[in-house]
Amino acid sequence: MTSPLVRIGDLELNQDLDLQRKTWTVQRIGWGGMALIVVAALAGVFGSGPLTHTEVMDNSQTFRLLYDRFGRYEGELVLQLVLSPETTTSNRVTVEIDRTYWTSHAVEHITPEPLISSIGIDGFLYTFKTDAPSTPSVIVFRLRPKSIGAIDGRIRVNNAGPLRFHQFMFP
Repeated sequence: MTSPLVRIGDLELNQDLDLQRKTWTVQRIGWGGMALIVVAALAGVFGSGPLTHTEVMDNSQTFRLLYDRFGRYEGELVLQLVLSPETTTSNRVTVEIDRTYWTSHAVEHITPEPLISSIGIDGFLYTFKTDAPSTPSVIVFRLRPKSIGAIDGRIRVNNAGPLRFHQFMFP
């Protein structure tokens, strides 16, 4: 469909102002979408930034989990479990990670190495020897995500908790 010729001074132009306004609207929506993507990238949604790293603490404040909210499929992912002195009153600490979360990841490495690994009713159990009773300890899990999308996890330490956390894995 051709638009009628409009005479402006010495010029004869084809113009369709309704179509032009619709085009401008679509362009502005596109600009807004691109701006949101840039802001999200700067904030850390697609890599490192202020929104990437977070931590959660259990209600009794005896242990906390440091992790990344966002990760990549098959990329390295680190969970750092920090145990307070109250948690390590004996020479051993038992960590339970729920089955759904754990089976959506490949375990690359656990530091320190667990003394005992077993499968429980709700998840996987790891028993660690602590350096000394009543001293803070850190357990690091290096994982490789095997799924894409939102992943919810739960961790219990010495039957306390559960501590819930949420992550999103990009392709």
